[in-house]
Amino acid sequence: MFTVDPGNADCVGATELGVGTTRLCDPINVIFPNQSLASVVARLQVAGWSNGSGSTQWLHFATNTLVPVEWQLWWQDGPDPTQRYHVRLWQVAPNLTVGNVHHEHGTPHQIDMAWDQAEAFLATPLCSWWCQHLPLADQAAVQGDGMLWRGWINDAVATVIPAQPPATPPAQPTRVKPKPTPKPKHRKRLHKRT
Repeated sequence: MFTVDPGNADCVGATELGVGTTRLCDPINVIFPNQSLASVVARLQVAGWSNGSGSTQWLHFATNTLVPVEWQLWWQDGPDPTQRYHVRLWQVAPNLTVGNVHHEHGTPHQIDMAWDQAEAFLATPLCSWWCQHLPLADQAAVQGDGMLWRGWINDAVATVIPAQPPATPPAQPTRVKPKPTPKPKHRKRLHKRT
């Protein structure tokens, strides 16, 4: 799954079912299950992301209905004011939010880092060791064998960012190893001398 922007010449020309001729832009690379758009935005803001803006891109779901980006946030990165991490978000179901995160700079903004690297930047503070990963076969098929999208590495695997870490498994009782039974010691028999 990719965002679409029919007027963005930096994106890849394609024909999409339900939409027709368009341009595929950014790979969906972050998924927030069991989380509304509002809760995802709040989590990102607490983590240091700021409300931002960027070009409008759309999602569609095999229909001709294009859903415009619903929220955009950014993270300033470096002394150049145009250099930043940028995430676009969509709530695609009552408790499912998806997005694309990337790194960019310049005017107009240009992608300047592997998609996966930007994905890790966003995900690590939110779920570190308990992030999950979902291969996106359709995305991989569109990309082909090169693992590149618009000139930058994209593994076609979205990071799934749960709302909370998994429950800690119950403590297992420690098995105490029994002490080995001592071997009987042989006693010397005292023999009577005759």
